[in-house]
Amino acid sequence: MKHPANVVSLSGGKDSTAMLLMLLERGEPVADVVFFDTGWEFPEMYEHLAKLETFTGLKITRLRARLPVGVETEKSPFDWMFSEYPVVRRGTRQVHMIGRGWPAARRRWCTNLKQIALKAHLLGLTHQNGLGLPLRQCIGFAADEQHRLDGVTKRNSAYCVQRYPLVEWGVTEADALAYCYKRGFTWDGLYHFFSRVSCFCCPLQPLDELRTLRGYFPDLWQRMLLMESWLPEGKSRRFKDSSVSALDARFAAEEDL
Repeated sequence: MKHPANVVSLSGGKDSTAMLLMLLERGEPVADVVFFDTGWEFPEMYEHLAKLETFTGLKITRLRARLPVGVETEKSPFDWMFSEYPVVRRGTRQVHMIGRGWPAARRRWCTNLKQIALKAHLLGLTHQNGLGLPLRQCIGFAADEQHRLDGVTKRNSAYCVQRYPLVEWGVTEADALAYCYKRGFTWDGLYHFFSRVSCFCCPLQPLDELRTLRGYFPDLWQRMLLMESWLPEGKSRRFKDSSVSALDARFAAEEDL
């Protein structure tokens, strides 16, 4: 008899990490642990993933975006999408912008690429012997993140259903972080600076955290300035209704006050 297969969607943050560890502690089988690597992660995140593999004995499957056929570049897939992808105007074949530019609340192309890669991977898993269908995609939304659950059942399918273990168990964000800390997972202190530890260059993070990034992680901030220089002047450089270089000047002026 095939058993329902838990496939863990791992962002690497406190909630998905706690979810994985709790599943294992409860004796639930985990068929796969999947992490989508944008190449824009904090260096501490990659150290965390290595530590998690050692602690659990599980190999984390790392997915990446695929470049279009025929594209050869020294840039990572996300860097190329960000700076060189030819954006076509909807309903036409007319290229109106080079480079997808910084993601935004209504233009989260990064999330779309992640979902495409994950869907393809899940489809591939359905052909593995011993995995019962539908797969159970375990997503690390915490019990106090009800706003993130709106409409999620629409994404279920015949081969995969979404499951939210932390919600089932009543585990809040604070619970998840305390649980991880107790087991020695600290992300080298990232959560002392940031509420989220996903992509360091995410424009959706609060302004105060961007200010913190510039002050305490100057190498990453300089990388953001370099990334901006890859983009032509115009819409694609827009970052939180401003630009990275404008924020850099603003933060520098604040230091002089």
